[in-house]
Amino acid sequence: EAQHIIPAGQCGSRKQHQAIDLALSKRLVWDSLILQRQSAGWISNDAKSCFDRIVHWVARVALMRFGIPWEAVKMMFDTLAEATHRVRTGFGDSTTTFRPDSPIPFQGCGQGNGAGPAMWVAISAILIDMMDSEGFGFSSRTALTDEEVFASCFCFVDDTDVMESGDDPNMSGEALLPSVQ
Repeated sequence: EAQHIIPAGQCGSRKQHQAIDLALSKRLVWDSLILQRQSAGWISNDAKSCFDRIVHWVARVALMRFGIPWEAVKMMFDTLAEATHRVRTGFGDSTTTFRPDSPIPFQGCGQGNGAGPAMWVAISAILIDMMDSEGFGFSSRTALTDEEVFASCFCFVDDTDVMESGDDPNMSGEALLPSVQ
Protein backbone atom coordinates (compact mmCIF):
# COMPACT_ATOMS: atom_id res chain seq x y z
CA GLU A 1 0.00 0.00 0.00
CA ALA A 2 2.74 2.44 0.97
CA GLN A 3 4.52 2.05 -2.37
CA HIS A 4 1.30 2.57 -4.39
CA ILE A 5 2.00 -0.35 -6.73
CA ILE A 6 -1.15 -2.37 -6.09
CA PRO A 7 -3.53 -1.68 -8.99
CA ALA A 8 -6.96 -0.28 -8.20
CA GLY A 9 -8.56 -3.42 -9.59
CA GLN A 10 -7.12 -5.61 -6.80
CA CYS A 11 -9.41 -5.09 -3.81
CA GLY A 12 -8.66 -8.19 -1.75
CA SER A 13 -6.21 -8.33 1.16
CA ARG A 14 -6.11 -4.55 1.38
CA LYS A 15 -7.03 -2.03 4.02
CA GLN A 16 -10.01 0.21 3.28
CA HIS A 17 -11.29 -2.18 0.55
CA GLN A 18 -14.38 -4.32 0.92
CA ALA A 19 -16.13 -6.86 -1.28
CA ILE A 20 -19.26 -4.68 -1.41
CA ASP A 21 -17.26 -1.84 -3.02
CA LEU A 22 -16.08 -4.27 -5.67
CA ALA A 23 -19.64 -5.46 -6.31
CA LEU A 24 -20.85 -1.87 -6.69
CA SER A 25 -18.02 -1.04 -9.12
CA LYS A 26 -18.88 -4.06 -11.26
CA ARG A 27 -22.56 -3.08 -11.31
CA LEU A 28 -21.71 0.50 -12.31
CA VAL A 29 -19.53 -0.73 -15.19
CA TRP A 30 -22.36 -2.98 -16.40
CA ASP A 31 -24.83 -0.07 -16.17
CA SER A 32 -22.45 2.16 -18.13
CA LEU A 33 -21.99 -0.50 -20.82
CA ILE A 34 -25.75 -0.88 -21.16
CA LEU A 35 -26.41 2.87 -21.28
CA GLN A 36 -23.70 3.46 -23.89
CA ARG A 37 -24.69 0.32 -25.82
CA GLN A 38 -21.10 -0.92 -25.80
CA SER A 39 -20.25 -4.54 -26.48
CA ALA A 40 -18.09 -6.20 -23.86
CA GLY A 41 -16.55 -9.50 -22.94
CA TRP A 42 -16.53 -10.50 -19.29
CA ILE A 43 -14.60 -13.44 -17.86
CA SER A 44 -15.24 -14.46 -14.26
CA ASN A 45 -12.49 -16.63 -12.85
CA ASP A 46 -11.99 -18.25 -9.47
CA ALA A 47 -8.31 -19.22 -9.33
CA LYS A 48 -9.05 -22.51 -7.58
CA SER A 49 -6.31 -23.60 -5.18
CA CYS A 50 -4.22 -20.63 -6.30
CA PHE A 51 -2.10 -20.62 -3.13
CA ASP A 52 -1.08 -24.23 -3.88
CA ARG A 53 -0.08 -23.25 -7.42
CA ILE A 54 2.16 -20.28 -6.64
CA VAL A 55 5.55 -20.84 -8.29
CA HIS A 56 8.28 -19.94 -5.81
CA TRP A 57 10.57 -17.95 -8.10
CA VAL A 58 7.63 -15.89 -9.41
CA ALA A 59 6.51 -15.12 -5.86
CA ARG A 60 10.07 -14.20 -4.83
CA VAL A 61 10.37 -11.64 -7.63
CA ALA A 62 6.89 -10.24 -6.97
CA LEU A 63 7.50 -9.85 -3.23
CA MET A 64 10.87 -8.15 -3.76
CA ARG A 65 9.15 -5.76 -6.19
CA PHE A 66 7.01 -4.76 -3.20
CA GLY A 67 10.13 -3.94 -1.21
CA ILE A 68 10.38 -7.04 0.95
CA PRO A 69 14.07 -7.71 1.67
CA TRP A 70 15.77 -10.63 -0.09
CA GLU A 71 16.77 -12.19 3.24
CA ALA A 72 13.13 -12.40 4.43
CA VAL A 73 11.91 -13.79 1.11
CA LYS A 74 14.76 -16.33 0.99
CA MET A 75 14.13 -17.46 4.56
CA MET A 76 10.42 -18.02 3.92
CA PHE A 77 10.89 -20.00 0.71
CA ASP A 78 13.82 -22.01 2.08
CA THR A 79 11.57 -22.98 5.00
CA LEU A 80 8.77 -23.97 2.61
CA ALA A 81 11.23 -25.99 0.50
CA GLU A 82 12.52 -27.93 3.52
CA ALA A 83 9.12 -28.47 5.16
CA THR A 84 7.91 -31.91 6.13
CA HIS A 85 4.18 -32.25 5.47
CA ARG A 86 1.38 -34.11 7.24
CA VAL A 87 -2.33 -34.29 6.68
CA ARG A 88 -4.57 -32.56 9.22
CA THR A 89 -8.26 -33.49 9.45
CA GLY A 90 -11.04 -33.20 11.98
CA PHE A 91 -9.84 -36.55 13.35
CA GLY A 92 -6.34 -35.25 14.07
CA ASP A 93 -2.92 -35.09 12.40
CA SER A 94 -1.53 -38.00 10.42
CA THR A 95 1.46 -39.82 11.88
CA THR A 96 2.92 -40.35 8.40
CA THR A 97 4.87 -37.45 6.94
CA PHE A 98 5.89 -36.76 3.36
CA ARG A 99 8.38 -34.69 1.40
CA PRO A 100 9.11 -34.43 -2.31
CA ASP A 101 11.24 -37.30 -3.66
CA SER A 102 13.19 -34.95 -5.93
CA PRO A 103 15.46 -32.01 -5.13
CA ILE A 104 12.75 -29.74 -6.57
CA PRO A 105 10.55 -28.62 -3.65
CA PHE A 106 6.78 -28.63 -3.68
CA GLN A 107 5.51 -25.33 -5.05
CA GLY A 108 2.81 -23.19 -3.46
CA CYS A 109 2.85 -21.32 -0.21
CA GLY A 110 0.91 -23.88 1.80
CA GLN A 111 -2.59 -23.75 3.19
CA GLY A 112 -2.80 -21.54 6.26
CA ASN A 113 0.32 -19.53 5.42
CA GLY A 114 -0.51 -15.98 6.48
CA ALA A 115 1.66 -14.62 3.66
CA GLY A 116 -0.41 -16.42 1.00
CA PRO A 117 -2.87 -13.58 0.28
CA ALA A 118 -0.04 -11.02 0.14
CA MET A 119 1.87 -13.25 -2.29
CA TRP A 120 -1.19 -13.56 -4.51
CA VAL A 121 -1.74 -9.77 -4.46
CA ALA A 122 1.92 -9.20 -5.40
CA ILE A 123 1.71 -11.65 -8.31
CA SER A 124 -1.68 -10.45 -9.55
CA ALA A 125 -0.52 -6.82 -9.38
CA ILE A 126 2.09 -7.61 -12.03
CA LEU A 127 -0.47 -9.38 -14.22
CA ILE A 128 -2.97 -6.50 -13.90
CA ASP A 129 -0.27 -3.95 -14.77
CA MET A 130 0.57 -6.00 -17.86
CA MET A 131 -3.09 -6.00 -18.98
CA ASP A 132 -3.39 -2.27 -18.33
CA SER A 133 -0.22 -1.48 -20.29
CA GLU A 134 -1.58 -3.42 -23.28
CA GLY A 135 -4.79 -1.38 -23.21
CA PHE A 136 -7.20 -4.14 -22.22
CA GLY A 137 -10.29 -3.22 -20.24
CA PHE A 138 -13.16 -0.79 -20.17
CA SER A 139 -12.99 2.98 -20.51
CA SER A 140 -15.67 5.62 -20.46
CA ARG A 141 -16.02 9.34 -19.88
CA THR A 142 -18.00 10.68 -16.95
CA ALA A 143 -21.09 12.73 -17.79
CA LEU A 144 -20.46 15.65 -15.42
CA THR A 145 -16.69 16.15 -15.41
CA ASP A 146 -15.74 14.49 -18.72
CA GLU A 147 -13.00 12.53 -16.93
CA GLU A 148 -11.91 9.16 -18.28
CA VAL A 149 -12.69 6.16 -16.09
CA PHE A 150 -10.72 2.97 -16.77
CA ALA A 151 -10.82 -0.56 -15.39
CA SER A 152 -9.34 -3.80 -16.71
CA CYS A 153 -10.48 -6.14 -13.96
CA PHE A 154 -12.03 -6.49 -10.54
CA CYS A 155 -10.16 -8.82 -8.18
CA PHE A 156 -10.87 -9.92 -4.66
CA VAL A 157 -7.84 -12.05 -3.77
CA ASP A 158 -8.21 -15.01 -6.18
CA ASP A 159 -11.67 -14.21 -7.60
CA THR A 160 -11.23 -12.10 -10.71
CA ASP A 161 -13.52 -10.54 -13.28
CA VAL A 162 -11.58 -9.53 -16.40
CA MET A 163 -13.31 -7.33 -18.95
CA GLU A 164 -12.74 -6.00 -22.41
CA SER A 165 -15.06 -3.52 -24.11
CA GLY A 166 -15.29 -2.11 -27.57
CA ASP A 167 -14.57 1.58 -28.10
CA ASP A 168 -17.26 1.90 -30.77
CA PRO A 169 -20.95 1.40 -29.92
CA ASN A 170 -21.31 -0.22 -33.35
CA MET A 171 -18.70 -2.90 -32.61
CA SER A 172 -20.28 -6.33 -32.54
CA GLY A 173 -19.57 -9.01 -29.98
CA GLU A 174 -18.04 -11.15 -32.73
CA ALA A 175 -15.60 -8.37 -33.63
CA LEU A 176 -14.62 -7.99 -29.97
CA LEU A 177 -14.13 -11.71 -29.39
CA PRO A 178 -10.46 -11.99 -30.54
CA SER A 179 -9.32 -9.37 -28.02
CA VAL A 180 -11.30 -11.07 -25.24
CA GLN A 181 -9.68 -14.41 -25.96
